[in-house]
Amino acid sequence: MIKKFFLIVFASCFSFIFSQKNKKKKDLLEGYSTLHGKINKDYQAISLGQRIKNYPFNKASKIKIVSYNLDFSKNNSYEPPPPKTKDDSIQLKTFYNRPKPIDLRKILETQSEKEIIESKTLNLEEISKISYIIFNTCEKYYITIYSQSGCFFPRNAIIFYDENDKIFEITEICFQCDNLESYPSKFLNWKNTCEFIYPELEKFFQSKGLQTQYTPKK
Repeated sequence: MIKKFFLIVFASCFSFIFSQKNKKKKDLLEGYSTLHGKINKDYQAISLGQRIKNYPFNKASKIKIVSYNLDFSKNNSYEPPPPKTKDDSIQLKTFYNRPKPIDLRKILETQSEKEIIESKTLNLEEISKISYIIFNTCEKYYITIYSQSGCFFPRNAIIFYDENDKIFEITEICFQCDNLESYPSKFLNWKNTCEFIYPELEKFFQSKGLQTQYTPKK
């Protein structure tokens, strides 16, 4: 687990500074349809000390943000049927050896990160920022409309590691269609988030140097 002593010290020092910065930010509803929600004026932001007591942060000894499948568009990620041939032809070999998008959920079994393109291990300040987005963005509003896109093709994720440096939880995010899913716990999904969380998460990923959209090979 994240060392409690350092987290307590960090939480007490950083939460005040971070909360002051957030007061200066424009309200997230600006630029969005007010049909989707209204401000919860009675909402009190969840403190860092409270946020890190929630799963999966309370179990994590390390947290990474990553990117993958950047050179796969939604179209070329479609799995076509194999060529209709009886011979061990070049066409057949080409088909089975072609580049394929990865299913990051398999990382829970394989623990292999070789197909991840970009990654950033978060420090305590960055953990505070991303947990603030996760636990305080949507709770600030009364959401009246929830929606889910069917195009889910994630290229980014938050990966949580336990004290044995083993991956135990991932949250995949598709910024192209504004959708996310957590595995295996389902602690985050489209039913308990809102549209306001995606631009905030994407800005966070991009500020750490990670790509978030389809990037065709040159």
